[in-house]
Order: sequence, then structure tokens, then C-alpha cells
Amino acid sequence: MRMLIVLGLFTLITTGSVAQKKSTIWGILKDSITKEPITLAAITNLDSKKTVMSSNTGRFKIEVAEYNILSFAAVGYFFDTTIYHGIDLKHDTLFLFLSPLAHSLGNVTVYSKGMSHYQMDSIERRAAFLQDIVNYTIPTVAAANYGAGIALNLDRFSKHEKSKRKAFQFFETNEKEAYINYRFPPEIVVKYTGFKDEDLQSFMQQHRPSYEWLRKHKKE
Repeated sequence: MRMLIVLGLFTLITTGSVAQKKSTIWGILKDSITKEPITLAAITNLDSKKTVMSSNTGRFKIEVAEYNILSFAAVGYFFDTTIYHGIDLKHDTLFLFLSPLAHSLGNVTVYSKGMSHYQMDSIERRAAFLQDIVNYTIPTVAAANYGAGIALNLDRFSKHEKSKRKAFQFFETNEKEAYINYRFPPEIVVKYTGFKDEDLQSFMQQHRPSYEWLRKHKKE
């Protein structure tokens, strides 16, 4: 995943950043292995907090400003993020790819009694994320010199630790989008509305529930 790399760039960019002109861009999201389009994925501008959905061809449009961070969450896939910058301005369309989760590839069988598909996906994504930052530790205190008393661990306030905490915040934001995807699947919307293709995409984008609302209204 590119999350830590993005965060490193984000730290440099946001130091003394200024307001940027917004524009609407187009993108296409595909499976990194099959190159097939990913339908109804959630694409979020983490700066504006605006989320849009990809179409049945993987196509989407979203408003961004230069150096905004876009995140991508889809059922059965790892998360990813990208920074929209000057290089992208030269292209009419952004082509982006997500890696499928292992148990979605058909070569790994998972049996987890009592666990939902979402929970299994979440566990796999979290394990991979933690592996990316395998040395992650944010201790609150550390032993003082000479073993006397307790001393504040200054590593907690280092740029490296701040990047890790920012990475965890980004991960949790994407995990919330993934939860919404599972609780608000297109099958339910099609069942009650009969919408397809662009009508389905538009409806799901306009009426996408919040994570907080879904947590308060859990399935029976």
C-alpha cells in the first residue's frame, strides 16, 4: 500500500500550503490483476470529505484541488490513497488500480464461523496495513534514565510517530467507508428501486448513509 509514502509527501506539502483552485476530474478504477472495472467503489476526497461512487465501468468524477488526497475503498479490495498533483493535471483521466484481498482471488479458502464477510475483509486489510508499519509502537511513557521513575517518551512526538498516527487515521477513515459499502450494497437498492447503471450509481451516491447512522441502526 502507498499510504505511508502518501503521508510522507502530505507532511511536506501541507507545511505552508495555500488554497488551491478546485476542478472536477474523471478517473477509472480497476482491479490490479484482472484489469476489470471496480463497480460502486467509494472514492473520497479526504480534504473536502466528499465521497463519490464508481460506475459499472469503474468511471467516476470528483472535485479536487491540487495536493488533495483521494482514498479508495471497495468490497473485496485493499485500500489505497493517492495525491492529486501537477503531473495529473496533464491527463484527461486518472487510471487507478486496487489490489484484491487474498480470499477474493479464489486460491485461499477461509472458514470463520460466526464472522461476516466484512469482518474477514477487515481483518485481512488490517493485518496487511500493520505489516506495512511493522515497527509501529506509540508508547505513552518510557523508563527514565538510570531506572528512576517514569519519563515521557519523546518518540511519540517525532515526525515519524506523527506520520504513523496519521496513517492510522487514514486507515480508519477508509475502514468506515468499507463498512458503509457492506451495509449499503447495490443489491438492496436494486431490489427496492429497480435502478441500474447510471441511475443506480447516482442514487447510491446521493443517498449514501453515514457511518455513524449505520452504527446506530444495526441489522437485527
